[in-house]
Amino acid sequence: MVKLATNKPQANNKAQSDNARSTETQFGENHFNELRFKLSTNLQSSLDLDATLKTFFRHVQSVIGCSGMLFSSRQSESEVVIGTKGRHRVSYNVSSGADKLGELCFLRSNKFAEAELAVLETLIGVLFYPLRNALKYKEALESSLKDALTGVGNRFSLEFNFSREIKLAKRHKKALAVLLIDVDHFKKINDSYGHKRGDVVLKKIAGLISDSLRETDQVFRYGGEEFVAVLNETDMENAMLTAERIRANIAEHEIVASDARIGATVSIGIASLSMDDSFDELFERADKAMYQAKKAGRNQIVCSGLDKKTEIKKIA
Repeated sequence: MVKLATNKPQANNKAQSDNARSTETQFGENHFNELRFKLSTNLQSSLDLDATLKTFFRHVQSVIGCSGMLFSSRQSESEVVIGTKGRHRVSYNVSSGADKLGELCFLRSNKFAEAELAVLETLIGVLFYPLRNALKYKEALESSLKDALTGVGNRFSLEFNFSREIKLAKRHKKALAVLLIDVDHFKKINDSYGHKRGDVVLKKIAGLISDSLRETDQVFRYGGEEFVAVLNETDMENAMLTAERIRANIAEHEIVASDARIGATVSIGIASLSMDDSFDELFERADKAMYQAKKAGRNQIVCSGLDKKTEIKKIA
């Protein structure tokens, strides 16, 4: 059974029944049943959360004049805003048993009548299962794009997002930089401390990289002990500052894994986007710069110049 906790006083069962009958009388029983059937059918056309909520809002607007609708879910870290704000609002906590989907809020300039609230509650009942399915699909999709060990983006997510960021940077003529980050002597860490402690090291390093970036930047595990950071609207100079912040944070941090205290360092290659770069060309320059950093002694950064030459920036 779908439960709707509202921010308005709860009516008793008789009042709710009277409201339902009043609603069907006001809108016409056949028309109201047709609306619910049409809504149910249309909501099954997509598993996308935004599309599902926009479809629902269109049907609500056809019956009740709402200016906007908000949906938020702490559990799934979702927030969808549709339409515009209004002076008056009514909110529902949508749940059924253990399924607590989130809060749904309707807004408009004038107050909601009781009959209109009864309509909303009926329509939310139709929305419940499509909304739950959309949230589960979103969760599954996000999970498929994350590295299971470290929680950062995986290689598939890197290829999709990196290609998109390159296209956006070229279209808007914005700077873009990529960092290829490799954990130094990671095989030795595994051999000396064991693979479980090695996994702890990778998880901690992923966290230290993430903590060193802006919210608009992205980090991915490319494979093994290699990570990639994509820096939006970042030129080479600022990419170097970010890379050095990452390098220093990791070098200065002692990682605790069970009873062991493990020190780790990283080598970082940097490349910045030129307008004729492809995904492979930009990534290859960062990769070559990273190997130059390793050859030069590790625990340092190397910048790849746009003229395809490599300039070593020895930090450590």
